[in-house]
Amino acid sequence: MKVVSNPGGRSIYGDCTPSLNNVDVHSVIFKRDGPTVSIKLNLNEYPTKPPKKWEVQKFNTVQIVLSFLGVKSINMSGWVYTNYSMNLVVSRKNELISLSAKKDDFEINLESGFVDIDSISAYLK
Repeated sequence: MKVVSNPGGRSIYGDCTPSLNNVDVHSVIFKRDGPTVSIKLNLNEYPTKPPKKWEVQKFNTVQIVLSFLGVKSINMSGWVYTNYSMNLVVSRKNELISLSAKKDDFEINLESGFVDIDSISAYLK
């Protein structure tokens, strides 16, 4: 799997990769550069040793942006509600990265050349 990762993610979570199950999806953004699809979401798992500035500000929720670069195909339908907690499944399919997620009426499936943790931040929910 071709994964370009933000080095900050490893320093925050160590070797424990947070789950993409039941994540709160905030946005899906289409960019012509690449082409790229970025998905902003809240993780359910907070790091056991968060950065000091997160502790000082009493943050309790981690938000990441996953960017899928070199998108080859995408199908999306049913984005009709304001809240989506869903399981994102990222896997390797031949030489491509595959993303699939479905919840009620909303469904997204895409294939891309790469996936990147574009940003990682925290806030008080």
